[in-house]
Amino acid sequence: MISDNNRLHNGQFAKGNVGKQKGSSKNKLRDEIRTFLNNNWSNFPEWFSKLKPKEKIDTMLDLMPYAVSRLQSIAMTDSDGNDLPKNEYSNLDSWSDQDLKTLLELQTKYKIDAD
Repeated sequence: MISDNNRLHNGQFAKGNVGKQKGSSKNKLRDEIRTFLNNNWSNFPEWFSKLKPKEKIDTMLDLMPYAVSRLQSIAMTDSDGNDLPKNEYSNLDSWSDQDLKTLLELQTKYKIDAD
């Protein structure tokens, strides 16, 4: 069965439908935004100086993902691959020697600060 948007019931494109065309509106919008930002970047310091303190913080937080890589959350598992509840992370007495060794190796590999 083919829907109105020329897709099969499972969401795949029907035969002969090549999908989104090059130069789509999404790409055009990105280009327009880039052009706007490039043309107005020199005005940014002046605009920023006129913002209220909370607006400045909000603006910095909004821009931060473009300047700093975002960290991903991680799940802790035991040596058998079972997820550990968050409240057990700090109860190292219950961890096996192998789990503690793995934790130290990961801490060294990723230079994780131990707080």
